[in-house]
Amino acid sequence: MGKQRYVVTISHQLGCGGAYIGQKLSEEFNIPFVDRDILKQVADELHLAEEDLEHRDGRLSSVWEKLTQQLYTVPAAGWIPQYHPSDKELFYLESEYILKIAEKTSAVILGRAGRYVLRESPRHVKIFVTAELPERIERVASLFQISKEAAKEKIEENDRQRIAYNRAFTKSDRLDVRLYDLAVNTSSLGLDCAAHMASECIHAKLAI
Repeated sequence: MGKQRYVVTISHQLGCGGAYIGQKLSEEFNIPFVDRDILKQVADELHLAEEDLEHRDGRLSSVWEKLTQQLYTVPAAGWIPQYHPSDKELFYLESEYILKIAEKTSAVILGRAGRYVLRESPRHVKIFVTAELPERIERVASLFQISKEAAKEKIEENDRQRIAYNRAFTKSDRLDVRLYDLAVNTSSLGLDCAAHMASECIHAKLAI
């Protein structure tokens, strides 16, 4: 049983420590931690710089951005425009890469609707990481070196974008804890205790 492939997906909110928990699980189980690798792979496939896609990661394009993408499809004579994938294309490409990873190796995958993309995987542990707003603000302000006011705005915007993105492509509410095997609050538990609980959940569900 222990040699069979499995996947752990971590859905998280900005500033909750989801990446930290993912890295801890990766180290404990000695399996890859997949985060920005997905964005880099898609950018390489589209011959774009990673930065060109980063601002669209996990969110829907605005009306202005969609209009800009359409304008780029009608280039002036002699000008070759840069390709701008639609939201649907970007979601498909990321999903395709996630599925390829799960077919080859066990892994811990952070975000990018991995819980939904791998919903048919039989050996799949789904974890949701949250935290209280004050702790999220502190962490984001420290991480990005911004004021607490700016951190709060960043968190609220990120939450809105990710909820809309998930509803558009997964037809589900990412905050619905019934979608997960385990939901942990790092404010009340602390990061290391939350990581330990996630580890216990993996052992229990997969019998490893």
